[in-house]
Amino acid sequence: METLHTKKSKNKLQSNITYYSLLALAILITLIRINIPIQSKYNENTSQVEGILINNKLENNKATIIVKGQEKIQGTYYFKNQSEKIQYLKNIKLGNKIIIKGTIQEPSTPTTKNLFNYKQYLKGQKIYYIMKIKEIIKKDNSLNIKYQVKDKIQKRTTNPYIKSFLLGDTQDIKEEVKTSYQENGISHLFAISGMQFYLYASFLLKILKKVNIKEKTKYKIVFIVLLCYLSIIEYTASMIRSILFFFLFSINKVWKLSLERKQLIIISIIMTLLINPFYITEIAFWYSYVISIGLLLFMKAENNYFKTLVKSSIISFLLSIPISLYYFNQINILSILYNLFYIPYVNIILFPASMLTFVFPIIEPIYNLLIQILENTSLFLANISIGKLIFAKVLIVIYFIYLILLFLILKTKSNKLMIIYVLCFILHYILPTYFQKDFIKIIDVGQGDSILLYSKGYTALIDTGGKVSYNRDEKSTSITKYITIPLLKSLGIKKINTVFLTHADQDHMGEIVYLKDNFKINNIYLNLGEEKELEQELIKNEKNIKKANQDEMFSIGNYTLYQMNKEWNDENTSSSVYYVTHPNLSILLMGDATAETEEYLQQHYHLKTDVLKIGHHGSNTSSSLSFLKATSPKLAIISVGKNNRYNHPNEEVLTRLQQERIPFLATSSSGTITIIPETKEVIEDKKER
Repeated sequence: METLHTKKSKNKLQSNITYYSLLALAILITLIRINIPIQSKYNENTSQVEGILINNKLENNKATIIVKGQEKIQGTYYFKNQSEKIQYLKNIKLGNKIIIKGTIQEPSTPTTKNLFNYKQYLKGQKIYYIMKIKEIIKKDNSLNIKYQVKDKIQKRTTNPYIKSFLLGDTQDIKEEVKTSYQENGISHLFAISGMQFYLYASFLLKILKKVNIKEKTKYKIVFIVLLCYLSIIEYTASMIRSILFFFLFSINKVWKLSLERKQLIIISIIMTLLINPFYITEIAFWYSYVISIGLLLFMKAENNYFKTLVKSSIISFLLSIPISLYYFNQINILSILYNLFYIPYVNIILFPASMLTFVFPIIEPIYNLLIQILENTSLFLANISIGKLIFAKVLIVIYFIYLILLFLILKTKSNKLMIIYVLCFILHYILPTYFQKDFIKIIDVGQGDSILLYSKGYTALIDTGGKVSYNRDEKSTSITKYITIPLLKSLGIKKINTVFLTHADQDHMGEIVYLKDNFKINNIYLNLGEEKELEQELIKNEKNIKKANQDEMFSIGNYTLYQMNKEWNDENTSSSVYYVTHPNLSILLMGDATAETEEYLQQHYHLKTDVLKIGHHGSNTSSSLSFLKATSPKLAIISVGKNNRYNHPNEEVLTRLQQERIPFLATSSSGTITIIPETKEVIEDKKER
């Protein structure tokens, strides 16, 4: 006969199994939903969209907007002049019905493995097409209450941090500052979080308590107010999680439902994934839920605030490790210490100050001083390399094993499990470097050159790429920030031993300043000849820069590089030419060398090679027929931008390649191209996806 205690335990077990089963089912349905092909209501023939303006971001000479018509579409419009921009600011408001005209296309997917997937990111926001806008027409002035409130909040303050804390909108915070927050492991503090929702709710509950309203009615009023607030902000997975936690835990307490914490957490996860299945792909979802669950399960009430702060900082850091490694391939151990300052500084000082400054703008100078302290300290700390550890990308199952181990360690406090975890961590940090095969990557950097060599733990980069159109007042950071550095980190590369810059054109060395400021480089070599503007800027701030002399030889692991070219009057003709040999492969890298250079090389060197990186992106000033005969490569590679304004590669060059029966690949169609010298395997990242 079952005892009452046995019966309760059995019911509890059955209840938990039910909740876990529902969670597993929700995750399965979510994975199916995010992989179902979407049938958009627009197509590439759409040239005009009418809808409501729901998002409006202004940056220098352009506006990036989201219009909700038959579905959401994101568009970019470049202002013709300053007066047009001023007119736009006066006339166009959030909530206006507008017509946008232009050309639309599907968002791009990364052409290099392991990089941020912009198309998937927009898909998570239910945006399937982007538009290059040629004309914006305002149709009417009608605004609903939601957009009126949002517009008034935005116009009341231009301060990016007040917008961040009140609206969840971080787009106006300077890019280099946001990067420093990420590097320091504190970026989670600058968006609306559970702490902010708790403070809002507590403030409202205290006010309602004074007017003697029943407890259940008080909570109902707070729920309605918070839902109205949620409808006007730029909500994310972390905000949905925050408000669901508040709702569910409050309902459980006030209505005495007697549900366990873990059951409430499971209900919250299921509801979040039902709202938007793509949240499961977002870092905000994982940070928010994993850290919150850890704090709910393993934090005990402490009377000492500092002790509580230290414990919560350690637990948060430990549980964030697998997530940071998966998304950023890097962690910063010192973020435990940084959070001891930044958590109270943001939550106790900066967040309340944001609300006060919004209500009383007269105190903004004091608020700006607080912001300066925040930004300057973060920028300073981001330059400290101690504690920053880079890990190669591995199978996703490894990161889940890390998470499971961490939860078990926090629950059982087992030393054996801790030793296993630390051992896995150390092996992950060390082993990929030793087991990585030698490779050559012709990185897809658009209209430019950047070639990565790796062998036996040594790394070289030949050119950095760079924007062809370059504004001296703006840093050209997109290629290095969004392609080169993330790629290096995903491969577990912790430093570049040598950067070889073939010549001073923007599309070959335009990213070097940003790269050296944000990634460790031991040596930099320039081409022969007079230093141009970009080279002068580099030399001014760097000591370890030399010239790559003719016939100079360099060793990078199993690779040997020979610099073949001499000094010429023309910059392209003077481009350094590197003949790279490996025990199993040879590759000739021509930079932007011209036919004149090619003729000189034919007269002075033996040029037979397995792979030829075509000169000057396939321009007809290079790759003469005699040169192709002299090199007779088994494969030619063209580093070139898709639909570039120079119409590279030139038809004449392609005809010559066909005439000599030389197969070729172009980064514009293949994405990043990887060659494994040991097996001579060629991998096209765009086709691997």
